[in-house]
Amino acid sequence: MNRTLLFLIIIFFISCSNKNTLVYKKTDILSLDKILNDTDIIILDVRTSEEINAGYIPNSTFIDYYDKNFENKINLIDPSKKIYTLCKSGGRSVKAAEILSKNGFRNVYNLEGGFMRWKANKMPYDINLVNNDSSNTDLISEVSLDSLIKNNTNTLIYISTKWCSPCKKMEPIIDKLVDNNSSLKVIKIDLDANTYAQERFDVKSLPALVLYENNSVVWHKNGIIAYDDLISFF
Repeated sequence: MNRTLLFLIIIFFISCSNKNTLVYKKTDILSLDKILNDTDIIILDVRTSEEINAGYIPNSTFIDYYDKNFENKINLIDPSKKIYTLCKSGGRSVKAAEILSKNGFRNVYNLEGGFMRWKANKMPYDINLVNNDSSNTDLISEVSLDSLIKNNTNTLIYISTKWCSPCKKMEPIIDKLVDNNSSLKVIKIDLDANTYAQERFDVKSLPALVLYENNSVVWHKNGIIAYDDLISFF
């Protein structure tokens, strides 16, 4: 085999190996305290709902590692954010970090020690009941949705989930918008209950907003939008 061909084969295998290399960093969970309120991060808690209800770090996003739709849900996280994975002690969060890395996320940090270490060091946490389940009351058929869009001049579609932390931050902004704009029809769609919305509205990350004027889409936004920026579109 000539040297040029051998060199090309080696380069090919190195290139393929690099593409498959998992990229995430390890960090002590206690270091999270300094950046807990940073808007540039997402704390991804992959524990079960039973574990979460016994205590959780404020402003977390909750996706159960054992959820059959786990991979689809993590792909709705904004990839521009720094993602910190968290579980009880560190096992599932490592696997979650690997899956994130495999799916193209490049700012992933596994919180070593998990929630057990966080709680043992008397760091701040909440114990309020967290309900991440979508009920029948969250269902809205496409037929009903089409009718609402057709019968309103200005319609804002707000797409979110109960487990998404950025969605929780966006919720009061949407409510304020509703209170101050009587001519605007706002339709809130829970993506878990209405899965058709992901393809229909090309949802890449949560929350997502779609504005209709006279039955036509005029803009589509992903992520948190400040109130003053949001009202500039009306």
